[in-house]
Amino acid sequence: MEVDGIENWNSNTSNAADAAKFANLKAFVNAAREFEATHSENAINLMTRYLGLIASSCDLSIFSPGRSEVCAFFSSLWRVMSDGRGPHWAGVAVLARASIEPSARHALTHTYKFMPILARLLCNVISNDKKIKLLSVMQDISYGIKISWQESYLSGLMKQLTDWILQPMTEPQHRTIGHKSLTVLVNVCYSNLPAIYALMRTVDTKEFVVHLINLKEGGYGGVEVCRLLLSLSGAARPHDVHGYLACTLRTLHPALGDRDATQLLHAYTFINDLCSDPNLRNHVCTYPNFNGPIQEAIKDAEGVCAAAEGAAEEAEGALASLQYILKFFTVLVGLGKLLTLLNYVYNILMLCLQASRLSLPHALELFAAIIAQYKDEGRLPAGLLGVVAEGLPALLVPPALEPGKCGLQWLVVVCALCESSETQQCVLKEVTPDSFEDTLYSVLQHTAQVRRLLCAGLSSGNAQRRKQVLQLVKHHYFPVDQMNQVFGEGAANISYMSEGVSCLSEGVSLVSGGVAHVSGGVSREEGEAWAMRLAPAQEHAIDALVDKLNDALRNDKCAVQGATEQMASLQHALALLQATNSSQQDVLYTTQMHNEKHKKNIEELHKQLEDAESSLRGFRGKLAAERLDKEHAKEIIKKECKAEIANMETEMRRREKEAEDRLQQADAEYKTLQKKLEQQVTLLALSAHLDNTTIKQLEKTVVEREARLCQVTAQLEEMRRVQDMVAKLMAKTAHPQHTN
Repeated sequence: MEVDGIENWNSNTSNAADAAKFANLKAFVNAAREFEATHSENAINLMTRYLGLIASSCDLSIFSPGRSEVCAFFSSLWRVMSDGRGPHWAGVAVLARASIEPSARHALTHTYKFMPILARLLCNVISNDKKIKLLSVMQDISYGIKISWQESYLSGLMKQLTDWILQPMTEPQHRTIGHKSLTVLVNVCYSNLPAIYALMRTVDTKEFVVHLINLKEGGYGGVEVCRLLLSLSGAARPHDVHGYLACTLRTLHPALGDRDATQLLHAYTFINDLCSDPNLRNHVCTYPNFNGPIQEAIKDAEGVCAAAEGAAEEAEGALASLQYILKFFTVLVGLGKLLTLLNYVYNILMLCLQASRLSLPHALELFAAIIAQYKDEGRLPAGLLGVVAEGLPALLVPPALEPGKCGLQWLVVVCALCESSETQQCVLKEVTPDSFEDTLYSVLQHTAQVRRLLCAGLSSGNAQRRKQVLQLVKHHYFPVDQMNQVFGEGAANISYMSEGVSCLSEGVSLVSGGVAHVSGGVSREEGEAWAMRLAPAQEHAIDALVDKLNDALRNDKCAVQGATEQMASLQHALALLQATNSSQQDVLYTTQMHNEKHKKNIEELHKQLEDAESSLRGFRGKLAAERLDKEHAKEIIKKECKAEIANMETEMRRREKEAEDRLQQADAEYKTLQKKLEQQVTLLALSAHLDNTTIKQLEKTVVEREARLCQVTAQLEEMRRVQDMVAKLMAKTAHPQHTN
């Protein structure tokens, strides 16, 4: 009863803490409902107040998706910001705060779809500060966005972004606005053909590409320019790779110095794309100028580590920058025997160990990538062994963070270390089977994370990996129903990827035709990159098709906008249902875990009961045997006691008879002596002439006789006492007391 009471108290405390945690979100939802019903100033003021409180919250977990309160909040915020009278800029401040949390940023991009609303706020009439604030949010939530059709906001967004990119960069604020506009444009256009079509209809493609190339050569926004040029051209040619790499590496030093996490994210994404392409990977490895930029980037990253451990206002930007530069190094290390990087592997490893205190998952990934490079050799270089041995105890401590955050990377590191003979013993010494199993269970417990990885493995080109995924269906950690879900998602991913590839291949030719007329101010190699790939007749047909689509777009723009809003609304409803379903699944999972726990406890109690019954039966048998032995011993003792009593009685009767005889003899002697004494007294009376010597002799004799009489009396009393004791003993023997 006491344990149940504690559990109920803890549950009530947790519910109270959750209620306080999401109180402002719930209050905003109520104020938003009042605003939608009345549009009163009071409702607007309440919403602005609660949005200010939410934007200033230090706890970013209030924005994590998956809870119904968060879904309701973002859905209400989306509807309020869609209204022209809503508190737009207070909402922008909340989105800026929420986009710091990775899972919330992903939801803002793919689930709640705030880009159309923010695009409508983007215009020339707002101040430069508001432009920068708005573009900062847009560059965060547009990264990785998927656009599968011609959404209504794209044309206006492309026009505004390109105007700010093409404007003169004379003032610092204009330069910042242009840079952030370029970042948003890259995010929107990357792998999204509808956005590329909208861009080509908005600008003069020739002039815009020339401007982009000038920006790349000038070192301004180099990585974003390279990514945008790559998106416009459809594919990178091998001899362009070195130019892209030079531009990317050139941006690392200023980005690390300014703690520009967005620039570093694009640098990581771009280098990862280049290294993931099997046709371009070898050209990346042959780039001759890695040496200086990498050495400089390592030193800058060490400074970022120090900044991330410093003041709180600098720590967030520094921490994000550190994470992306670690991912950047992980991609380069994963290239294999890149001789330039191997020269600095010691410094990269030291940076990895230093960063493990701040960003453990990314540090673990980089550490595993370094160790994996020496897998084929079976041993680490002597220069690295000391560093690895010194840093292993800290890295091999099982992660105590939120389950699933870095457990997977930790398992990868353990596996990589076990493949090297020098580090295998260290792993066996530092990692216990229980800690390994607990970490493995915490990773597998997060089904959605594991399912995405399995889908990626199932849809990858690695045959061995696909075979391993298919074999998991036999494992008890992966029930058949969950694996069926994986296969379904994997098939959907494969079909989606196939459709995307086909669309991309069809769209590349269209895009290439639009940028074919670039000339003037462009080098010969750059001109070849934008060479015409379509015949004139095809170009005229495409132009006619584009004009036709423009007419249809103008005619159906309202319908498209309505469809976009309806789709977003349905997406919000789906997110709310998913959050409710997730919470119900959590309850079901918790119930199942409790059932399993209780079932296990019941089985253990049954086993304990059976063991207790077996012990009880043995004890009863042993007790019965001991009781028989005691009864037998009691009978023997009783017989011996009776024999002893009989002997004692015989002896007592003999001694009593002897005592009586001696007493009678003593009485006779006493009487005789008495008579003699009387006679002597009489003689004394008659014969006064007896001398003193005779009297003394007689007195001595009397004393001796009296002493003898006392002795015999004492012996008689002793015999009587013994007789009483024997009588009592016989009485006890005749009525024995039984005890358990």
